[in-house]
Amino acid sequence: MRSWAPWVALLVVALGLAYWLGATTPGAAVRTPGARLGPEAGQSVRVYRDAAAKSLAAAPAGERRWALISPVAEWRADEVWPRLGGVDGLDRVGRVLLRVPIPGVQTPTVTVPTGQSAEGVAAAGELAALAVPDLVAPGARGEAIARVSASRLRAGRPAVVGVVVRGTGEALRAVAGGPGVRSVQVLPGDTGRYALAPLLPSFTDRAAPGPDDRPVPRT
Repeated sequence: MRSWAPWVALLVVALGLAYWLGATTPGAAVRTPGARLGPEAGQSVRVYRDAAAKSLAAAPAGERRWALISPVAEWRADEVWPRLGGVDGLDRVGRVLLRVPIPGVQTPTVTVPTGQSAEGVAAAGELAALAVPDLVAPGARGEAIARVSASRLRAGRPAVVGVVVRGTGEALRAVAGGPGVRSVQVLPGDTGRYALAPLLPSFTDRAAPGPDDRPVPRT
């Protein structure tokens, strides 16, 4: 375990950085025009959810597409596979997005690639915990945020804010009707290149960060 853990950490950090660049930097990657999963920065949540619902309705029943599942509230990592693993026509869990919710404190979002098994998906919290220290601002506050985020991720606290999956339109509509699902957005074509950003449960009006003005808890 010790021999490969640093390499896993580096991989997750690189993927997290790639996610951040793709979500915040125009032209960071060449991709299909309009290929984006998740809201634009500052976008109205109502507008995004309406667009996501239209994309889901338009997804061909028997054709596979990439999609972003956004939960109403954070899920635990070990909940993801029981919720999605048995859905017929949903054949890939591509990435899991995790962010520890702390009121009044801005915590980083980590994007983790997962294996196609319950154990692999459940390990997303541990992999995210390895990456968090490299995704916070330098200084005492950043270190405190990293410490408490990593601790809660390792403890299995609810932190999943999005799951990227691949499946048929029929399967994705079945997922959308399940408990705890806020929205399902489907890419219009079968592309593997897209920008990605979470619809955080804390986004109620617009996809914009909240205040970062409260003390970081110890645990």
